[in-house]
Amino acid sequence: MLLYTLLLSFLSANDNQLLFYGNCIACHGEVRKPSAPNFAEIKGYYMIKYPNKKDFIANMAKWVSNPNEETAQLPEAIKKYKLMPYLSIDLDTLTSIATYIYENDDFGVR
Repeated sequence: MLLYTLLLSFLSANDNQLLFYGNCIACHGEVRKPSAPNFAEIKGYYMIKYPNKKDFIANMAKWVSNPNEETAQLPEAIKKYKLMPYLSIDLDTLTSIATYIYENDDFGVR
């Protein structure tokens, strides 16, 4: 049973990683000139404001589901890059992506 639980945990972590790289890195990556702030910057700000994992994930997923200037956590990024576009990604997927961001620091392109 323990092996099964560990396997499911590993697969879930990989799914979150795939969701992150499949949906976020094109704009937030550092290989070419980014069109959005990098995730080290975003995560750093969110960690200061929301150090609790549950709050971090919920707030990040909620904002990305409906980006707007009034509730933006990094208003200076909007001045530099413009407002993040609406992505049509469901809240469960955004929660998985935010979980990956909270739990990891490797945001480079593979």
